[in-house]
Amino acid sequence: MDPHHRKIDLQSPADLNYLHTNIKHSAQQKLDLAIPTSANPTNEPDSFRPQVQQLIQEYITQTLTLALPSLAINGLDAETSMLVDDNTNEVEDESNYEPYDPRLAERLRTLYRQLEWEHTRVAELRREAPGAAAPMDGLSMREDDVCPFRAWVYHSFQ
Repeated sequence: MDPHHRKIDLQSPADLNYLHTNIKHSAQQKLDLAIPTSANPTNEPDSFRPQVQQLIQEYITQTLTLALPSLAINGLDAETSMLVDDNTNEVEDESNYEPYDPRLAERLRTLYRQLEWEHTRVAELRREAPGAAAPMDGLSMREDDVCPFRAWVYHSFQ
């Protein structure tokens, strides 16, 4: 590999497995579009589709194996053993996401605006409450009493 090019840095072997799983999943979706299982009108087993699946899996494995010298996992060189075999009984991560819901997104934005307003109100109360509470206690709160350093700076440089 050319020493002038940096390696692609992954944080953990799980990142490589995530990429491998996503590539396999995408290839399976493309295969389902190109050769649907319902294309066979009879109930005979289709010999073409499994052959194509095997070729695709070999291609993906070969591609990732050839890409390994250009990968660094947590600063270390990636090894062939980090690729998960297709023959192992791994549990694939079938992440299911809900479709984008604009009403739910607007509700989330509204709640964040309300949270921001509440934070602003708390900050105002923290500024105003000591001065408002002082006359009730019979104490007088001047700016100098609240922040003596600010008063010192103000009086020192005028």
